[in-house]
Amino acid sequence: MEKTLSIAGLLRFSVLTTTYYTERFDTPEKTAGYLFSPERMKLRFHLFEHLCLPSLLKQTDQNFTAIVLTAKAMPERYLDRLKALLRPVPNIHCFPVGTGKHYRLIKQGYDRIPDNGVSHRALFRLDDDDAVDRDFIARTRRLATGLMALQTPETPFVIAHNRGFYLHKNDKEPEVFDAVERAPLSVGTTIVSPVDSPVNPYRFNHRNLPQHLNTFTDISQPAFIRTIHGDNKSRPAQIGLTHMMSEAGIDAELQAYFGIGSAQLKSL
Repeated sequence: MEKTLSIAGLLRFSVLTTTYYTERFDTPEKTAGYLFSPERMKLRFHLFEHLCLPSLLKQTDQNFTAIVLTAKAMPERYLDRLKALLRPVPNIHCFPVGTGKHYRLIKQGYDRIPDNGVSHRALFRLDDDDAVDRDFIARTRRLATGLMALQTPETPFVIAHNRGFYLHKNDKEPEVFDAVERAPLSVGTTIVSPVDSPVNPYRFNHRNLPQHLNTFTDISQPAFIRTIHGDNKSRPAQIGLTHMMSEAGIDAELQAYFGIGSAQLKSL
């Protein structure tokens, strides 16, 4: 049987769940108060509109689907704004879901993606405050197609994009620095598997994926921009090499691979 491939991703945009943020809030109502506060919504929309979404719109290969998973409970003004942003984009869809367990809602989002008659899917994850390089889809397709030839048809495997940049927004001067990670990062991590496989990139902690699935890491070029700011759910940590490049080198690679310079990135 010929192996054929489609590429699809899922982005969470302020999803309200009963099993997320429980270390900080003991009821969904308190979680909602935090998630949908005006200050937080201003930050999330700003990073989504100026960093995350443009990185998908700039893809050299537009043959992919993305689901933006969000909450039905989001105040109407924010939900309308999100839908309006995505309405002109034919391959990126807003999918509001009810309040439930986090991973079940994630599965609902991926289940919305049609299989289009292919044998395999490459499913990636991306957060609403991060970005991928503009060749991300094309490179993922090339790597997945080649690596499928090395696997038995039913074997899921991971493609992790471990080289990129961080934007650290703090009270002082924002910092942009380079990194090559030792373990899979969340940004752009992809699982390639048969269409009927239940596994997706949120099934395991991204750092632990090599414990569960064959994992191939790509550092051939910068693939991600990860933002560190006051509203990160996790505590971002760099596990690997950092600060190896000059400022001029960083700016040149940001321009070449993301279409954004250091100064513009710092101003976000």
